[in-house]
Amino acid sequence: MDDSRAIRQIAGAMTKDEVFTIARAFYRTHGFNALSYLKPSRIHPGQADVVSFGFPDAWIERYNDGLNLLDPFPALVARAGRPVRLSNLSADKSLSAEQIYFIEQAREHGVTDGYAFPTFGPRQQLAAFGINQVDHEDRVDHADVPVLHAIAQAAHLRIDQLEAEELERPRLAPREVLVLHWIAQGKSNEEIAMILGSKRPTIATHIKRIFTKLDVSDRASAAVKGLKFGIINI
Repeated sequence: MDDSRAIRQIAGAMTKDEVFTIARAFYRTHGFNALSYLKPSRIHPGQADVVSFGFPDAWIERYNDGLNLLDPFPALVARAGRPVRLSNLSADKSLSAEQIYFIEQAREHGVTDGYAFPTFGPRQQLAAFGINQVDHEDRVDHADVPVLHAIAQAAHLRIDQLEAEELERPRLAPREVLVLHWIAQGKSNEEIAMILGSKRPTIATHIKRIFTKLDVSDRASAAVKGLKFGIINI
């Protein structure tokens, strides 16, 4: 998969899982079989939320068993502000004894050298991508780092966009979703009432609530927004 095609696919991805699938496929073609995505946790300040693929199971278990609290790489990558080779990061003189222990444990559990990329989103979201588990050690030495970084940045931008859309997506009750579905099908209040076994005033109340939640004033706009946010499908 070439980089321009991967970037176009990422830009059109409809879910975060799809973004990761495309990015992983691209990195595998370059010999990097593991991918990690780390960003500051909103729930636990000072910690990172991590999504990872392709690492040894034993390492994932060890990482989640408290080692994640010692992970020095997110802070080091953010401080560097540029792509960095992981083996170079591990030589940083500012590492604490606990952070050095983290790196030693990673090596013992089969984590290979690779690269980490700082990424930035439109909502000032900072994150870092890591790629490891090379199929041959020469992959790291001869990697096309700017291209690999561009894929990470494109993936982070799309993830940031998708998360923003999730925050903005209106929350409709199940009955309201059904009513909106039939509105999009062009049904009148009376027809919807018959279909759902409800009374017309009840349907009118549902529609009023739908309009308020979607911030619209007519049926066509409600249908359009319902489709845009994936609340309904036709």
